[in-house]
Amino acid sequence: MFVSNVYWREVVLTAAYLINKLPTRVLNDISPIKHMLSFFPSSPLMLSLPSRVFGYVTFVHSHNPHHGKLDPKVVKCVFIGYPSNKKGFKCYHSQSRRFFVSIDVTFHKTQSFFVGPPLQGESNLEVKPVESLPFPTQDVQVQEVTKLTLVLEQVQMSKLDVSIPDNSIEEQVQLSEPEVSIPDNSIEDATDDMPIALRKGKRSCLKYLISQFVHIDHLFVQHQSFIAAIDAIKTPRSVHKALKDENWVQVMKKEMEALEKNSTWEIVDGPKDKRAIGCRWISVKYKSDGIVERYKVRLVAKGYTQTYEIDYKETFAPVAKMNTVRVIISLATHFGGNLQQFDVKNVFLHGNLEEEVYMEIPLKKALYGLKQSPQAWFGRFAQSQGDHTLFIKHSPNGKLTFLLVYVDDMIIIGDDEIEKLNMKEKLATQFEMKELGKLKYFLRIEVVYSKQGIFISQRKYVLDLLKETGKLGCKISRVPIEQNHRIECEESPIIEKSQYQRLVGKLIYLSHTRLDIAYAVSVVSQFMHDPRERHLQAVERILQYFKASLEKRLLFKKEGTLSMKIYTNADYVGSVVNRRSTSGYCMFLEGNLVTWRSKKQNVVARSSAEAEFRAMAQGICERLWMEIILDDLKVKYKGPVNVHNSVQHDKTKHIEINRHFIKEKLDSGLIVTTHVPIGLQVTDVFTKGLLTTRFQELNDKLRIIDIHLPN
Repeated sequence: MFVSNVYWREVVLTAAYLINKLPTRVLNDISPIKHMLSFFPSSPLMLSLPSRVFGYVTFVHSHNPHHGKLDPKVVKCVFIGYPSNKKGFKCYHSQSRRFFVSIDVTFHKTQSFFVGPPLQGESNLEVKPVESLPFPTQDVQVQEVTKLTLVLEQVQMSKLDVSIPDNSIEEQVQLSEPEVSIPDNSIEDATDDMPIALRKGKRSCLKYLISQFVHIDHLFVQHQSFIAAIDAIKTPRSVHKALKDENWVQVMKKEMEALEKNSTWEIVDGPKDKRAIGCRWISVKYKSDGIVERYKVRLVAKGYTQTYEIDYKETFAPVAKMNTVRVIISLATHFGGNLQQFDVKNVFLHGNLEEEVYMEIPLKKALYGLKQSPQAWFGRFAQSQGDHTLFIKHSPNGKLTFLLVYVDDMIIIGDDEIEKLNMKEKLATQFEMKELGKLKYFLRIEVVYSKQGIFISQRKYVLDLLKETGKLGCKISRVPIEQNHRIECEESPIIEKSQYQRLVGKLIYLSHTRLDIAYAVSVVSQFMHDPRERHLQAVERILQYFKASLEKRLLFKKEGTLSMKIYTNADYVGSVVNRRSTSGYCMFLEGNLVTWRSKKQNVVARSSAEAEFRAMAQGICERLWMEIILDDLKVKYKGPVNVHNSVQHDKTKHIEINRHFIKEKLDSGLIVTTHVPIGLQVTDVFTKGLLTTRFQELNDKLRIIDIHLPN
């Protein structure tokens, strides 16, 4: 049996426990545990538990009162020992990374969870191809390209393991290996020793195949090549694996040459009063203009080990707001500007450090990973008065050129070709630049150009997330969150916090282009500090919705006039726990949706009018920010701004601040309010769960559409 080193801790503890159960001559043929019980009779040591073989497959029985009749009653785990603080068997579920301690456990008497040693360069925890299993010699049918993301166990020639009919396992299918259908008579003998609930076998996921939801046939040829290139990216999971590939070895050498060329460090003996931080290699996926540069790495410092006011004092990253990115794209469709993308090579190596930092090699130049690296490089630019990462150049002939910076990624747009060329040359004199051509892939956002306008999406990011979570074969959902949900008040077991936070963090980033999940993400993000199983189920529903809507994109197209509209709304006392309301607003620039937000209000509103006014005030603040951006760009727009809201009454005496703020903007002519009937309020998608028909209707109005569907 080959056991990965991640389980060695449990192996040692189990071995120590079994040794302590054996009689010893030193204690007159009494086991150490019995001897200890004579001094601590209330100790929860498991003398009454029978010894079991470490690493064998187990089925932990679930007694959750909320389970339905059709829900699985067992969870397939691996036995990894005995807990020290309670009576029971300790079992581990690799898919959810959860530990179970229970006495009600069924052990598989012959099947080990661990197989032989892994392939060279791979971990035992990685997935093993299905075809490598010694299946019976009968004919099999290869159905569709799929792969289970659980660790596959050893199967004997005479017997075949039958998977638990568990939805969570059934849904975790990935697109790479064939799923094999075995005749029923080949597994007849294997089910004799298993509980009745386990003899039903695994349901087929064929009707939920990812190939039914992912297709690029309707894209034009150039973009098909670009999408295919992005999807084909493979990066090593460890440095040892990368060093076995000559391509990765070469790029690692180039990275070291760049560091030495910039005199990033000097080698000295480490002083005793200084603590050196570590470093590590990371791989970077780099794409532009349909060409994928597969091999690129960075040597980064472990900045998370730095200490404030000792290793650094100031930190700031020149990170463009996603709202600004969408505004720039909307203006590009209006004025017909050409979006060009640039990358600064080894950008942080151009910054000079003020502090003395030791990385087991002291640094003179900033290095990727240091907390002050973005600040050191960004300090060499002059800021504009709008967005801190937006730099603007107005030519005497009235033409415009501006630069948007996101750390080392840049977008240049404008109608002054001479000034754009000058800007490129000036940047090239200071930094080693790489021109990436027309903007197509920026911060994991895909940009597609068509006769309709410009589409943006995060299709690749979504697909990677579905693969990572094993949801490529899951059933689909047509809405990201159910109507009249009661997620907040439903009790359920506690789950691992870090895994939940990581998933929700990815969903938050996806909401920058997928406004249709904004409300659902705002709900699940409220439980980051204490996530429960019910909250994780809500996250999984969002993933199921992503599978059904993978090809949806946000459209920006040109219209006649450059005008602004803001829609605001509030779901009064929508929270069943603390009765707080949810605010939602969205802003259109030239008919294109550029900003939106869904947020639970900080205080309880005493009336629906108060909740609506709070939402309206947030929308007006967004409008004021937009005015700063457009004024910096000297873009003329049609005003005043229409603010559409469903509140029209005078119960406002107790909302003094918001009321006076809104009234001031109304009196100045900055905004004009318009009543919107409840049925026409597009911000419902940001404040509550909706039925499928209504949800799809609002998506169409907000221009979140499927690029493959006919117009």
